[in-house]
Amino acid sequence: MRHSAIFNVKGVTTPTQIIHGETDVRVPVSQGKEFYNALKRQGCPTEMIIYPRTPHGVQEPKFIADIGKRIIAWFNKNLGRDLKLTGEK
Repeated sequence: MRHSAIFNVKGVTTPTQIIHGETDVRVPVSQGKEFYNALKRQGCPTEMIIYPRTPHGVQEPKFIADIGKRIIAWFNKNLGRDLKLTGEK
């Protein structure tokens, strides 16, 4: 319980992006949703993205590319910066 995100969610204020695989057996998607909802209930900026057919580690190239873009967008939104992916103009 000491290492469980849901047991330590109280008071979290850091904007949190949750990226989850739909078929993750290590951390079931229901746990990700529970964490997301707990963050939302306490007013923490959060978003959750769930990738279909995806286990604990993302393997599909189109999802890997999408994740990179979403992470950059999340940082841009929450840090007020204009970060770019390497090689992007």
